[in-house]
Amino acid sequence: MKGLVLSAEWEPRPGYQVSEFEKRTGKAIEGFNVWRHPKLELKEVPQPKPGPGEVLLKIHACGVCGSDIHFYEHDQDDYILYPGLTKFPAIIGHEFAGEIVEIGPGPEGAKFKVGDRVTVEEMVWCGHCRACRDGFPNHCENLEEIGFTIDGAMAEYIVVPAKLCWSVDAVFERYADEELAWEVAATTEPTCVAYNGVFERAGGFRPGAYVVVYGAGPIGLGAIQLSKASGAAKVIAFEVSAPRRELAKEVGADYVYDPREVTP
Repeated sequence: MKGLVLSAEWEPRPGYQVSEFEKRTGKAIEGFNVWRHPKLELKEVPQPKPGPGEVLLKIHACGVCGSDIHFYEHDQDDYILYPGLTKFPAIIGHEFAGEIVEIGPGPEGAKFKVGDRVTVEEMVWCGHCRACRDGFPNHCENLEEIGFTIDGAMAEYIVVPAKLCWSVDAVFERYADEELAWEVAATTEPTCVAYNGVFERAGGFRPGAYVVVYGAGPIGLGAIQLSKASGAAKVIAFEVSAPRRELAKEVGADYVYDPREVTP
């Protein structure tokens, strides 16, 4: 099958202290301090097979995240711009939706069947370390990240843990155009990022509140829509890009401003 593979050279910056974890796992905690000379290639790669607790998906849609771009963009010393956990080479892509075409052995995939349409969590958490048991799977001691440390979805197929899969049938009930429905389903991950920011991290708001969103990129647009759906009386957005200001209005922002043209 074909996959879009990001490769880079492990060359820690002078003065960067490589941790024992990084030495043991080959994962860089601060990617922009380790990975140099990035290269992005469409390559022929082996089609994966699902193991115990896993499913094989045929990819129907995959978004391009800013993280994906920062893997390939580099500074004046040719180090990648992405600052977080990474391990290369890897197929990139973590905002996706696909169809289950094979189910591996074990009870984890029992609730699914071949043909089911799903999206997938980006973080592969173990479920048994202290962080996971305390309800913080994003701090998992055994964390892998799809498209960051292990192969992602800019490929024809991907194997993922069944426990990370979520049905997107409701999306297809809403959209008659199947291609559009797949694309909307692939936006689940960034929309969840917006939800986590507004309601989990920031604590949410009561109906009738005024909500201000700074930046109307994909995450900001998701925050606008979620805020309106949750009863915000007014949503005010600030964005420097004219096309994105128009998008902010289309998805429900009541007022949209260019912050460079506003006098406090």
